[in-house]
Amino acid sequence: MITNKDIMRPIVGTLALQPLALLWAWIMNINYIENLGLFTIISTLYLIPIYYFYEEFFDGGNTNVE
Repeated sequence: MITNKDIMRPIVGTLALQPLALLWAWIMNINYIENLGLFTIISTLYLIPIYYFYEEFFDGGNTNVE
C-alpha cells in the first residue's frame, strides 16, 4: 500500500528543486511553465509509485535508518 511517505517524498523533492529549475529557466531564457512546469508535475506523479516499489522491494521494507 502506498503510504504518505511515498507520496510526500517526491512532492517535497520537487518543491525543494524549484528554485534551481526557475534559475535555470531564467539563465537559459526559456518559459518555465511551458517547458518545465508540465514535466515537473508528470515526473512528480511518476515518482510516487517508484518510491513505493523501492521501499517495498529493494529496501526490503525496512524503514529503520542505520
